[in-house]
Amino acid sequence: MLSRPLVLGLLISGLSVSLALAQEDSAKDGWRPQFTASVPADKLKAAYPRGATVSGKVALDCVAAGGGKLVDCKVAKEDPAGQGFGAAALSVVGYERIKPKDDAGDSVAGRPVRTYLQFFAPGDANPNWLRKPTAQDIANVFPKKALADGVGGKAVIGCDVTVEGFLQNCKVLSESPKDYAFGAAGLQITPQLRMTPMMRGGKPAPGGTVEIPINWGEPARGSDFNSTPVILDPPWTRVPTQAELNAAWPISAAGIASAQVALRCILAKTGQPRSCAVISEEPRGKGFGRAAQDLSKLFQVNVDPDDKKLRDYKVDVPFRFRDPSLPDNRKLTKPHWIATLTAEGMAAIYPEAAIKAKVMSGQAAATCVVTAEGRLVNCEAARETPVGLDFGAAAIKAATAMRMNPWTKEGDTLDGLKVTVPFQFSFDDAAPAETAKPQGGQP
Repeated sequence: MLSRPLVLGLLISGLSVSLALAQEDSAKDGWRPQFTASVPADKLKAAYPRGATVSGKVALDCVAAGGGKLVDCKVAKEDPAGQGFGAAALSVVGYERIKPKDDAGDSVAGRPVRTYLQFFAPGDANPNWLRKPTAQDIANVFPKKALADGVGGKAVIGCDVTVEGFLQNCKVLSESPKDYAFGAAGLQITPQLRMTPMMRGGKPAPGGTVEIPINWGEPARGSDFNSTPVILDPPWTRVPTQAELNAAWPISAAGIASAQVALRCILAKTGQPRSCAVISEEPRGKGFGRAAQDLSKLFQVNVDPDDKKLRDYKVDVPFRFRDPSLPDNRKLTKPHWIATLTAEGMAAIYPEAAIKAKVMSGQAAATCVVTAEGRLVNCEAARETPVGLDFGAAAIKAATAMRMNPWTKEGDTLDGLKVTVPFQFSFDDAAPAETAKPQGGQP
């Protein structure tokens, strides 16, 4: 059972990481309570309400007291209601403690605190670590400015956990001190991580969310953790197809549904990754690291061969492997656009029929298939407004002129996926039209 942060300790050379359930932010005036003690698992289990049939979650509004205790707690939210979870939470919240002082050294006594307690039905569980960041992982992304200034920092990264245990839609929830890019550094680690999925009714379930606090201690004088810049999510011009990924599935991986690998490679002057080393692999010993190394030869990025600094760059290449015999559940939610239409390109494809009808704006969307080069092909008009003025055809022309990064920062190829791209068109015969900007993409 799990309540307020499940701390899976990692404290090496001033670098640390822990895991907590993602919760609504009860911070006021920028203050977030830092919990130092959670309700013991056996106490939560013993407090599970008799007669309850599902897992339950409770939000309590309390007041901070001396010594980091929580007092005067009241039930703010209870889900589901009527099964006794609120009373159960009140009976055990006394085990929790927070830091008695904030980051400025001021007492937190008297401040309001919202805490969340979760009670699990048999067979249920929240995400937990399979592969957490190591001290070396964290050191490798130590922000250069912070390293040069001898400044430590921290960041909290929030992610969704898929039914496969992959981290998705990660974002920076907080970072300090500002202007040192600790949040961006934390995001760079997430493709290397793996968790168990959320379990409900004894089965993996979507909807799991986690917070990952990462701390960088003040670096020792002369430290040089990451002297070579590491690139994440470069603008690939060619990546493995889904068929090539399926063909690379290791023979020794029978019975495994999915796997995750991260490589760190040298970016050669040809624009291809070279000398790729496996920096994370889950599960290990099943051949996925070797498969990723073989597939790395299929990546390509446009580079300037005259760039004398190119040999000083490395690139991280994440991979997500899925059993090719299972349904393809890849999803495209946030395209990384590499090429879009210019204002001149927009004017060139504005429908003649709309101009003749003196309609100076319109909307349309095109549904296309993404290739391993990031091109949009086999496009069809999905919708247009107003109808009958060729805005759908214009959307198809716009989409085929664009390109997205064909490999996601999480490690999926977009090859073969469908995407619907909406466009807003406008025309001004007195000046070039604004760039046609895609509003996003949906599978």
